[in-house]
Amino acid sequence: MDAKKKKILFISGGVLTTGAIVTTIVLIRRRNKRKRGLLPQGGSDKSPANILTTNNNALPPNFKNWNGSSTYLASMPRGIRNNNPGNIIQSNSKWHGKLSKDQNKDRRFEMFMAPEYGVRAMIKLLQNYMGKGFTTVEKIVKRYAPSFENNTKAYINTVCKDLKVQPQTKLRPTKNTLRLLVLSMTKVENGKSFITPQLFEQAYSMI
Repeated sequence: MDAKKKKILFISGGVLTTGAIVTTIVLIRRRNKRKRGLLPQGGSDKSPANILTTNNNALPPNFKNWNGSSTYLASMPRGIRNNNPGNIIQSNSKWHGKLSKDQNKDRRFEMFMAPEYGVRAMIKLLQNYMGKGFTTVEKIVKRYAPSFENNTKAYINTVCKDLKVQPQTKLRPTKNTLRLLVLSMTKVENGKSFITPQLFEQAYSMI
């Protein structure tokens, strides 16, 4: 298409070509679907904090990070600095221990007061999935980490390898199964698993 004939759209002083307009519309629709709870809650991001992911909100004084102090671990994977190792996306869900919007420093994901609350939320989410019939690794991961923003096939393969099961093997929501799922999925989300046996036990005792 001739450059002079390209349709353009001015948004907040910016110029978008026709292709960019389509991309923008898709992103807006995804955002709206997430707000209505129609898209899954997980999403991977291992990069350090930056201006695109982090806002200037102040953390509450009783915030406890992964190392036990009250500072924001900006250089850690997103799920760890947010005390949200499952990278659960912000929603209206009233998760126990989650920070309010004016305290949450992340632009997309939930933040929790301490690591155990984030692990607890992930356990609860997986229990909810399995209670609704998502009882195989394939079904769980396809809902949690869909292919439009994840390498879902690789995600499934990693979890199956860690659990020593096939993608369509039916799982029961036992404590050990939930533990293995949490350890494996948070490893994918953050590059490695940061969850100790003690932390999982503490989170599970809060269910």
